[in-house]
Amino acid sequence: MTAAHDRADVTAIIEQERAHENAWYTRALRERFFEREGFRQLVAWNVAAFRRQVPLRADMRVLSIGAGLGDYELAIAPAVRHITAVELSETAADAARERLRAAAITNVDVITGPIDTQPFVAGQFDVVYAMGVFHHFLPDQRRVLLAQIHGWTTAGGWLYVRDPNARGLLRMVLEGWFRRRSDVHAEQETSLDPYALRDEAARAGFADLRIDYIDVVGGPLPWLLRSESPWLWRLVFGVDRAWLAIPGLRNAASQFALVGRR
Repeated sequence: MTAAHDRADVTAIIEQERAHENAWYTRALRERFFEREGFRQLVAWNVAAFRRQVPLRADMRVLSIGAGLGDYELAIAPAVRHITAVELSETAADAARERLRAAAITNVDVITGPIDTQPFVAGQFDVVYAMGVFHHFLPDQRRVLLAQIHGWTTAGGWLYVRDPNARGLLRMVLEGWFRRRSDVHAEQETSLDPYALRDEAARAGFADLRIDYIDVVGGPLPWLLRSESPWLWRLVFGVDRAWLAIPGLRNAASQFALVGRR
């Protein structure tokens, strides 16, 4: 197959994903899906996990891949110099811009479009993060993107990728059942093997790679439970905190993060 055919196939997949994401975010905004208490606490939990691994500074230039509605940008922007946020869905990007504007955050630029066609230059970013995004990519897309990110990251800069853990206990037991009953996921989405992703990042040139395990039930449950009880969600994340404190159980978590340096 020629390179032109390869690109045509990738473009078709991207357009399919864009349509899916626009439809999904339209529904999520209408139903105020991400304003639920479970998601608010999940975002805070994920931001805390990110900041434990990546020491943010006020002079840092940050790239966000797959910004969604801007929840992570709202939390992270006050700690850094600037965030360039790329989002495939026009619906989500427009909502993210509006939310950032309403919060008077001026150091975030939201770009609409595929990440792999952006004209970024070598060493443009000190930190690149992707929160729940890489599992949307096919393996070849993922490997190409990791090489691009390596080029865009400054020497000593940080890579942080958080995604569903294919080795997680709940993922292995329930993911097939959940996907058959869910219209949230696009066709090509799949949980990722953290060790395989680590090897791909190493081949792209990243070093000091390590895997952090994020949650067990706190990640999946907000998609299933609508409870607005803060106490329930504190209990849920308390269970995760206790589970993740046990070394032999950590790698059975539902989400993981790959952390590396340029």
